Amino acid sequence: MEMKLGPLGNYSYGKTKWEETCRDPISHIFVTYDSYLVNSIQFRYVENGALVRLNHETEFVTGVSGEWSYDFITSLTFHTNEKVHEAFRSNSVSEEEVNRREFYSGIHDRCEFGGFFGTSNVSRLLSIGFYTKPVLRGVNTMRREV
Repeated sequence: MEMKLGPLGNYSYGKTKWEETCRDPISHIFVTYDSYLVNSIQFRYVENGALVRLNHETEFVTGVSGEWSYDFITSLTFHTNEKVHEAFRSNSVSEEEVNRREFYSGIHDRCEFGGFFGTSNVSRLLSIGFYTKPVLRGVNTMRREV
């Protein structure tokens, strides 16, 4: 069972709900934006061999933070076990209009990261959150033989 953390932004406003669950380590996060907001986000996985490049051998996502104003994301930062990657920050929104949110998973193992979810409309990313998967440690599993 996965657990949702977040989202950052207005999840209920989005016309299109999306999710990107992981089966392989993420190697790149590609964010497109204009002066005001995030337009889109794409993920590249190791399976296929401003860009957020992760060291896919050792680095994995542990958190997301950012800001939003009205119904769009005005800054977006990815936190990993190795560093912080600021993907986008708008300078066009006043401090009074901004809502801030950070959420961290507390995960310590790549296997615990489950993927991203969020909402969008035709021209912008409206919200983003991520999934974590609990990893049971020290639990013996029983195999049923047929």
